[in-house]
Amino acid sequence: MKSFLKAVILFSIPFWILVLVYVITDIYKVIWHYDPYYDESYYIDLNRAYGSTMTYINQNPKYHYDSFIFGNSRSLFYEIDTWKKYLPIGSQCMHFDASGGTVKGLYDKVRYIDKTGGQLNHALLVIDWNLLSRDPRSAETLNGEYLMAYPPILSENATFWSFHIRHFNAFLNIKFLFALVGYNLFGDSSSYWGNIFLRADQIKYIPEYNESQHLGVEKKIKEGTYYDDAHIKVFENSQFPESPSPEVLDDERIRYLKEIKHIFDKHHTSYKIVISPLYDQMKLKRVTYITLCDIFGDRNVYDFSGVNKWNKDYHNYYEVSHYRPKVAAEILEIIYSGSDKSVYQ
Repeated sequence: MKSFLKAVILFSIPFWILVLVYVITDIYKVIWHYDPYYDESYYIDLNRAYGSTMTYINQNPKYHYDSFIFGNSRSLFYEIDTWKKYLPIGSQCMHFDASGGTVKGLYDKVRYIDKTGGQLNHALLVIDWNLLSRDPRSAETLNGEYLMAYPPILSENATFWSFHIRHFNAFLNIKFLFALVGYNLFGDSSSYWGNIFLRADQIKYIPEYNESQHLGVEKKIKEGTYYDDAHIKVFENSQFPESPSPEVLDDERIRYLKEIKHIFDKHHTSYKIVISPLYDQMKLKRVTYITLCDIFGDRNVYDFSGVNKWNKDYHNYYEVSHYRPKVAAEILEIIYSGSDKSVYQ
């Protein structure tokens, strides 16, 4: 029996060493305190739900935020300085986003601001059929990517263990460890593994707004070097203009959306709902659009899904998932200028 226990202990030593390294280095910044949470020099993609939440907690006492952009990673390209042109002078704005995103995730963030005594004077919700269709509770389970794991402080259904197990499992990925070692020893983020796990493009981070701007990519686009053959190939066979989006709103999702509306009403929030112009050109089902209008009011919901002037040209997109800030700026002008909505639906 002693021999067996000794063997077990010896066998487990590498595991506990990795646990210790994970805790000490805190490579995903989910254990120790950081203010600001993000850093322009950081080279690993971090969990935006956690980072945005901690940014709000750390910085709200200083900035007293009252205006928020909610959504998935596509909402990041609605730049705050552009949005503020349409808001009252003195509005204090920040991005409160998450990678992937779910309807429940939107609700959890809005509810958190409300229950902690925050202000919600203005809100911009950037959504799409993909966000609406994702399992509302997928971010709270043990499975899935660490980038989409919701922190327990946001949701009563997400546990400390589920959150950290997803991050620790990502840390144990042998390809990630090799990429991490290669970067720290040789500064190489251009290898195959590095391209998968490490962020190589130049980012400008604005702590006050919790905003990341992809200056490196925009610089390459301006120089005419970004859309090379490899990048153009990404856009091939990725548009489905004749295919409607899946039916996405069930009773549970509708309940969360109604709860968001209830909190907005409580705070007398001025809000806009943007349905993103995805490159796939899939049109949001009419019944889904009508349901959103019934909940939030027809004048507040703007549907840019389907075929439009932006997704006819891949130069408006970084890749098939994210459109550029110039598209977001045009959308903001449309929704705040009182343009005829029928032109864009």
